[in-house]
Amino acid sequence: MKKERKILHLNRTILFVVMIGYSAFLVLMLWMDFYLIRQYQNENRREAQQAMNSYIEQISEAMHRVDRQLYDVYANDENFQALRKKEDTVAEYGHAYELRQTLYNRMMAEESMNGFFIFYDNMQKSWYNISLNKIRAERSGEMKEQLKRNLELEGKMRSWSSVVVDEDVYLAMFYQKERVAVYGILSLQNIEAELQEKMGKDLEVVFIDREMVLKNKQLAESLELVRMTKNYSDSFSKMAGKHQILGYRIPNTDLWVYAVCQTGIWNIMNVQQLILLLFTVISILGVGGMYMFVKKQVAVPIRQLTEVMNKIRSGETRKVPQISTRFHEIQEVNKTLDEMIRELEKQKMLVYEEIIEKQKAQMQYLQLQLKPHFYLNGLKTLNALAMENQTGKMQELIINLSAHLRYLLQSEREFVPLYMELEFVENYIQMQKHITGRPVNCEITMEEEVKNWSVPVLAVHTFVENSIKYARLGDSRIPLEIQVTASYLSTEEGGYLDLMIQDNGQGYPEDILEEISGETVVGKRNVGINNIKRRCQILYGEKAEYNFASYHGALSELILPEREAEQ
Repeated sequence: MKKERKILHLNRTILFVVMIGYSAFLVLMLWMDFYLIRQYQNENRREAQQAMNSYIEQISEAMHRVDRQLYDVYANDENFQALRKKEDTVAEYGHAYELRQTLYNRMMAEESMNGFFIFYDNMQKSWYNISLNKIRAERSGEMKEQLKRNLELEGKMRSWSSVVVDEDVYLAMFYQKERVAVYGILSLQNIEAELQEKMGKDLEVVFIDREMVLKNKQLAESLELVRMTKNYSDSFSKMAGKHQILGYRIPNTDLWVYAVCQTGIWNIMNVQQLILLLFTVISILGVGGMYMFVKKQVAVPIRQLTEVMNKIRSGETRKVPQISTRFHEIQEVNKTLDEMIRELEKQKMLVYEEIIEKQKAQMQYLQLQLKPHFYLNGLKTLNALAMENQTGKMQELIINLSAHLRYLLQSEREFVPLYMELEFVENYIQMQKHITGRPVNCEITMEEEVKNWSVPVLAVHTFVENSIKYARLGDSRIPLEIQVTASYLSTEEGGYLDLMIQDNGQGYPEDILEEISGETVVGKRNVGINNIKRRCQILYGEKAEYNFASYHGALSELILPEREAEQ
């Protein structure tokens, strides 16, 4: 058995599809933002590491060149060798001067060597020269004292050590042999400017040598850089709060160089990524607005249209309200539905008017169908009276007949007050007495509250006439007794008029009773009763009821709903 497909609601489906699509778009945007920002940060970190590596390699190369110059002097210079031994003052001075000149020439040739110091005569005397664009002259005295102390503490040659003067850091390499030692100086004074140029951003430099902070002590303490130094051997890179830290140990030394950058928004993302992120954030904030917009402009109007169509289908309304929406297509559907309903109402009115006209024509036809019957009966009776020369009876009959015909010719009226219908019946009884000479007694009982009720023309007369025409008593001297009762019936649905007509004849034959109790048919038999039944169906629909029986004669009952009287 084929499974039935689930019926979906268009308004809910539109909301679901739009929100799912919009959410997928936002997820894609967020992922793209994260990926691009992550790539940008990694690229920045990579560039910073490359700049730091490049600088450390540059320092290492400079250290190597200084070391090579000093070693050449240490191994090959005659004046350095001469100062190893104690000499007279003049000779010693001459060798020291020549050694100074040699180192000066080498310093001029080698840019990496920013200064040199010579200690001789068992380290009691000294010569030095510095590059003033790297080392300020007033710092040379303090530097000389630190280097001399280092000689006493280090006790080993060819060793790089750090020298700090007023937070300016320098690297010093020395070679010593017996009574003489030479120092080569490499300045790290301009490291911040050089690193800033390489990295393209502001930064601060921290130097730490053997857990001792040489520069920017306050910053080092706040970032716990000394502790970090213990955890790494050569280099590391990490984020600490709003700071990016790059730490490298200069080869062949215990000196760590830290480049500390304070990160801002431009270190995290560029302008394009910021714009993309702002667009994504605005889009996320706009989810609620998007939901409300789609709901108000699409889902709610569709639901309203659906509700209106359901009400129209169930007959609760015939009007299409104006649907509030900014979408042209929904407005067009709204307008088209309204025009369709208006056109349908017009067509229904036309059909209804056509039905009414047909019913009026049919009513007139039914009334005309009755009139020839009375015309013929009246003319035959007058003819008989004229032949018998009974002018008195003719005069009475003419009066009765004129009243009778005047009532019948009310073609424009479908309803008459009940009392007029009963007066017409009494006139008809009098007319029949003159025509047939048959004794007929008609007893009419009418409750006061139904006196002015509207009833269809000939509603009572039809059954009275039927009794006079077909009731047989076996002896013409026995009078025909007809009882007409009009009473009020009260029900939950409202008031009804109960009309009952009974005679003392033989009653309805079985075949006739079966015919008139069933569906209304058009034929040659029972024309009057069938006509009144059809007229009541047209006028009252299903609210009119009929009952026919044979009980001590013919019994006919007509139950009609309440209707205002027509004067």
